[in-house]
Amino acid sequence: MVQQLVSNAAILLAGFYIISIIYKEPITKEMATRRKVVIGIWAGVLGFMLMLFGIPISNNVIVDLRHIPILMVGFYGGPIPALVSAIIISLSRFLLSVNLAAFMAAVVMMLIGIMAALLGKRLERYKIWGVFTLNIIASGFVVVNLHLILAKESYYWINMTTFVVISLVIGVVSAGLMNNMIKSKQLFQKYEQDSALDYLTQLSNVRQFDEKINHVVDKSGRQVTLMLIDIDFFKNINDTYGHDAGDAILKQLAFILKESTTDGSEAFRNGGEEFSLILLDCSVDEGNYFAEHIRKETEEHHFLIPSGQTVKITISIGVSGSHNEVTTSERLFKSADEALYKAKLTGRNRVCIADEN
Repeated sequence: MVQQLVSNAAILLAGFYIISIIYKEPITKEMATRRKVVIGIWAGVLGFMLMLFGIPISNNVIVDLRHIPILMVGFYGGPIPALVSAIIISLSRFLLSVNLAAFMAAVVMMLIGIMAALLGKRLERYKIWGVFTLNIIASGFVVVNLHLILAKESYYWINMTTFVVISLVIGVVSAGLMNNMIKSKQLFQKYEQDSALDYLTQLSNVRQFDEKINHVVDKSGRQVTLMLIDIDFFKNINDTYGHDAGDAILKQLAFILKESTTDGSEAFRNGGEEFSLILLDCSVDEGNYFAEHIRKETEEHHFLIPSGQTVKITISIGVSGSHNEVTTSERLFKSADEALYKAKLTGRNRVCIADEN
């Protein structure tokens, strides 16, 4: 029995590993409902696989670790995957045989699913020990059920003791594996996010800007308006008030830009005191109006710096648009850059539109 249960455990752990490869996102209670259902289905199928390789200890009675997938997805994913997996495992038991033992096993799996759904949230702060507690309760359900059927069988208590010990050990190992997979995926997501965002302002960085403008101009062919923004005399601010003040101003300006964006626009920090906005399905005239609004709001804003003082700044903006089908991302950027240069050359604190010739 020990060897067969260990084989069952190997299938269980392999199932968790496979799902970690298939899904890039970690299993958490914050998953979308559709994803929770899919995870529940996966856990149900895994439970059925465990039944197929279960240990027959008497006529029509099978012992395996099918309850552990229910506990895992219930503890980490919430009630929906717990109940979905319990339903699938309960119903699939009748594919192997239809008798009283199958009916009682199905009832036990549903009880375990309900228990995981109700207690998973309350025990999550205890992490692996929370899973261990759920496993003790679930193993108790299984043992009581088997006691009703097999109490008079020889070696019953030896078999049950072996089952409970292996179940608890594999439950802890599964929880540890799940914890590591979730932490690894969350860390990977953080690295992905950090590589896409500017560390100071939390706007998309220049790499994302390049990808976005290349996609929307060169590939999608949509009408695009580009705004390049530069803080006027930013070096003087750093020299006068210090770099901490400069960083505070950059973050506050980023907030203004982000708050000003709509569904068809996105703000970026291109580096230093340079920002940009990409507006989709927006004409140059509309972009010019939008730029004037941002310029005026920035001019009127009181920027708070670490010393407690407030500082006023101005910005210069260059605007260009993909006014025809032959416009490329490179040409769009160059036009906006020339317009920005013109704005700074003609006095700063103004918006200039790129020439369309």
